[in-house]
Amino acid sequence: MAKKSYLKELFILIAYFLSGAGLIMILDITSVTSSFELNNPYHYFLRQLIWLAAASVIFFILWEIDIKTMRKVIPWAMLAGTIVLIAILIPGITRSVKGARRWLFLPGSVAIQPSEFLKVIWVMYLADYLDRHRGELDDYKILTGPMILLLGLAGLVYSQPDFGTAVTLILLFLVVFFLAEVPVSRLIGIVLAGLPFAYWAVFGTAYRRDRITAFMEPLKHRSAEGYQLTRSLIAVVSGGVFGKGAGSSTSKLLYLPCAHTDFLFSVICEEFGIIGSFLILLLFAVFVIIGFEMAKRCRDKFSRILVGGLTTLIALGAFANIAVGLGLLPTKGLALPFMSYGGSNLMATYIALGLIISVYMESAERMLG
Repeated sequence: MAKKSYLKELFILIAYFLSGAGLIMILDITSVTSSFELNNPYHYFLRQLIWLAAASVIFFILWEIDIKTMRKVIPWAMLAGTIVLIAILIPGITRSVKGARRWLFLPGSVAIQPSEFLKVIWVMYLADYLDRHRGELDDYKILTGPMILLLGLAGLVYSQPDFGTAVTLILLFLVVFFLAEVPVSRLIGIVLAGLPFAYWAVFGTAYRRDRITAFMEPLKHRSAEGYQLTRSLIAVVSGGVFGKGAGSSTSKLLYLPCAHTDFLFSVICEEFGIIGSFLILLLFAVFVIIGFEMAKRCRDKFSRILVGGLTTLIALGAFANIAVGLGLLPTKGLALPFMSYGGSNLMATYIALGLIISVYMESAERMLG
């Protein structure tokens, strides 16, 4: 019998450690402001705790789903996800928040962001499609279906508007195709064909041009588009090597907007310095390495693509959030997986985690046993 591997146990342990650290940071960041605004210092902490409990239930339920059943569900999940994306753009179905239509509002002040779940469904769909056509991947005709669907989904998400998720869908498309061993020349051709659309998407609207300008010169625009990035960089730099200490952030006191969501990592840098922030980076790096090692050990192509693709999804989210906080990417509202406040992202991340573990157990561990 093969020697027992503890990859999945370490994978899960890191995920819950990051979630626990996220809960502590959310309480730290929001307790003062929520005391004044909502008369409850634990408001955001308790809501996130409930989301984590619900996500954990779904995570463990997914362990019992076999690959065959999972693949039968994929077309219906993609159809449902597309219909919901169309529905939320229809006036009267949902309401606009700050000019964007991204959420479905449920009773109890619960807001669901469908695009977070769509990213998981998108990876599942691509893994299933590319596995079914694994002998024809050098033929452009086989690639046209997913490309047309990508244009439709990215267009719907872009219309919300949610540029970050549209970019994520495109990047996942390229990464999953690479994992499926689609010829690199085909991918280069797709990228070159998409460059004019990318240029239009970035520079075709005034507020995105302003974000690029603020990204290049944040201090010059610190009172307008560059305000968030400037405050984030101040928080990061002020932490130094050892940080100011737990709970000692000043940026969280309304100086840094969205500190508990988009810029949670910046507060970690401020309170725990280079040492604390490096620990978080290290945990994410180990998590991603384990994810790809698990993908490598899967015995069938669908499982390898799916585990690798979902690991990439989580990795992209972590990289983008941290890079924005450090001023390496233009400001964009993307959550830090496992850690940032927000139910939809947390739930979608744990669904991805559950699918990874379920597929790995069936394709690698059980087959080895």
